[in-house]
Amino acid sequence: MVYCREAHAIDGDRPMYNSIVEEPVSTAERNQIAKDFVEQLGIKMPALLDKIDDKTGTDYAAHPDRLYLIGKNGRVAYAGGRGPSGFKPDELRVAIRVELGEEPSGEKSKQASPMAARRGNMFMPAIEALDLNKDGRLSVAEIEAAPESLKTLDKNSDGDLSREELRPDQRFRPRRSR
Repeated sequence: MVYCREAHAIDGDRPMYNSIVEEPVSTAERNQIAKDFVEQLGIKMPALLDKIDDKTGTDYAAHPDRLYLIGKNGRVAYAGGRGPSGFKPDELRVAIRVELGEEPSGEKSKQASPMAARRGNMFMPAIEALDLNKDGRLSVAEIEAAPESLKTLDKNSDGDLSREELRPDQRFRPRRSR
């Protein structure tokens, strides 16, 4: 586990009603907050700290949270979607079994699509919706099918794509009618 920047700090740009910490201004402050959380939550796995420059979080598009599996070769063997809605435990389980040699590597097709595994596109559910065959590229046919593909993102069927529907790191909340 890598503890990175606070997703919902009291003084951050996206505080929540249950925010309990201020955004740390130094690596030492972040370290203390991380230690407190690890202790309070009873986390048993090794926990590393992203320094205050947020290099690891930025490099791995980790904010607010994401599941990665680092393979025996030190490379990313699995890159999940943005959590918590992007968590796919079954995909991660398959990736772990493949890495341990318990399943043939052909099972990797159940993992995140190549498009999702590319850091730059992890923030773009519209691109994910357009990549119908999940090969990491947009073909002419997929571009021509874009109007129908994009409609799949309209979770409340109101004919508009709202900020909530376009942001994978936020849970969908339907608009209230006035």
